[in-house]
Amino acid sequence: MTRSDPAHRLTAAAAWRARLTDSTDALRDEFAAWLLEDPRNAAAWRQVQAPWELLGEHASAAAILRLRRAALAHAYRANTRHFYSHRAVRSAVVAVAALLVITLGGWNLWSDLRFEVYRTNAGERRVITLSDGSQVALDSQSEVKVRYGAHSRRLTLVAGQARFEVAHDGLRPFSVTAGGQEVIATGTVFNVDLLGPELLVTLIEGHVTVLAQEPPASIHSQLSDRIALDAGEQLVVSPAGKPKVMRVNVERTTAWQNGQLVFENEPLGTVLARVSRYGAQNIVAADAACAALRISGVFREGDVQGFLSTLTSYLPVTARRMSDGSIQVESQEARASTF
Repeated sequence: MTRSDPAHRLTAAAAWRARLTDSTDALRDEFAAWLLEDPRNAAAWRQVQAPWELLGEHASAAAILRLRRAALAHAYRANTRHFYSHRAVRSAVVAVAALLVITLGGWNLWSDLRFEVYRTNAGERRVITLSDGSQVALDSQSEVKVRYGAHSRRLTLVAGQARFEVAHDGLRPFSVTAGGQEVIATGTVFNVDLLGPELLVTLIEGHVTVLAQEPPASIHSQLSDRIALDAGEQLVVSPAGKPKVMRVNVERTTAWQNGQLVFENEPLGTVLARVSRYGAQNIVAADAACAALRISGVFREGDVQGFLSTLTSYLPVTARRMSDGSIQVESQEARASTF
């Protein structure tokens, strides 16, 4: 076995990587001399150094550090204890290969398992720009989890409403899971709204496919396979009936981004749920007759008193504050029957 053997150079390079991990300054001159000794040393170093270049800023993550140091320690021990042993060199070469596979594989696994969580409080809106350039606009009292991996971009809308503007990446599908459904896109713009027991998916631009997942207890989905949406279409999934697709006014659907709530002949029960999202008080319909009333209008987010004043002036309902701080809206018909 000679010093010109490629396996020996990889062994030495792996040992240098292990030594430099914790003591760069003290060994800098010695390391530089080794690199200059032979161009093939520099080539071997670049081969071992490649995973750190690929990992970039994430190479300092604790999980990745543990993986790479374990592999490097193996190579370092093989190099220093049995420098000229054929078996040791072969072991070190295996360690170098393991370093490449384990470090990058560990990074992919770590990326797939970790997720970021973004939330908003009552009356707060927020726009998040993700690492690939995609943007998520969160409505008031909303929460989204983001999990990016080597081959996928997975998000979960836990509560509230969000608008997703997806950066195109054909190799990594972009999916949003909400209310037991999964919305899949590669480069498009769409809005997802968890409104009480209902899920609303509105396509603003491009194309998306909605797939049925395992539904939670609150939504008994009847979405048997998949539904493709075109721009301007909205999918409504509700426990009350079969999923339906309809044409909608996209500007009205996304008016929340401008601080407006726009309703057009909508059930009061749904309207109350949406208005509650922007205030500190929960507003509920006290009876079925109240929830079934229809309402149209444009309101400012968070203006609960203005909304209630308009509501009680134009509809046969009354509003009263309960001991728990919530506001109960009751139809005059139901109120009269209690006396």
